[in-house]
Amino acid sequence: MSDGGIKTPLVQQVYGAIMESLDAGELKPGSRIVAAEVAQRLGLSRAPVREALAVLAGQGLVELLPDRGAILRPMTRHDMAEIYEVMAPVISVALRSAALRMAEGDNAARVTSAMAAIRAASTAPDFHFFLVLNDFHYLVNAIAEKPYVDFVMRAINIEYWNRLVVSSIHLASHIDQYVTNYQRLTDALLAGDAGSAAAVMHYHAHWCARLLER
Repeated sequence: MSDGGIKTPLVQQVYGAIMESLDAGELKPGSRIVAAEVAQRLGLSRAPVREALAVLAGQGLVELLPDRGAILRPMTRHDMAEIYEVMAPVISVALRSAALRMAEGDNAARVTSAMAAIRAASTAPDFHFFLVLNDFHYLVNAIAEKPYVDFVMRAINIEYWNRLVVSSIHLASHIDQYVTNYQRLTDALLAGDAGSAAAVMHYHAHWCARLLER
C-alpha cells in the first residue's frame, strides 16, 4: 500500500504492524501500543518506533498520553459518520473533473472495470470490499489529475476508518445498496454528468452516515 508520500518507509512499517495487530484482534481502538513489542516484531530498536508513533499521532492514528505512551485512537460511530460528511465534498472535486474526461483515452473502460471489481468484491462483503471502493476513488482521482484528493483520503488513515466501519455495521445487510450507489456513480461518470456524479456521492455519504448514527 502506498500512502502518496504521507508516510516514510519506517512510519509505513509501523503503521502496517499496527493494522496487522488490529486485524488479528491483538489491538482495538483505545488499546495501548507498546513500542517495545512493535520494535521486536519489526526487528527495530525502540527509538525509531517511538519517532514513528509520534508521526502517526500527528496524523491522527494514535494518541500520545502522558506516562502511558501511545494508544490506538478510538472513534465513536458519530466520529465515523462525520468523516463521511467531511469527505463527500472533497471526493466530489475529483468526481466532477473525472466526469468531464470520460471520453479521453481508455478512461471509460477503466472506470467500468473498477465498477466490475466492486461487484465482484460484493459477493464476500468484508474489509476487502472497502479497499476495492478506495481503489475506485484512487482511479477517479488519477483520471481527474487531483492528487490532493488522494492526499486527503490517506491523511484520514482511511484503511483504519474502513476497518472500524466494517466492525460497526452489518455490511452484508447493506451490500446491495452500496453496489447500487456505486453503479449510479459509475453511470453518471460514464455519461459525463459532473453534477450528477457529485450528487450521488453526497447521497451515498449521507446514507452511510445514517447507517452509523442508528
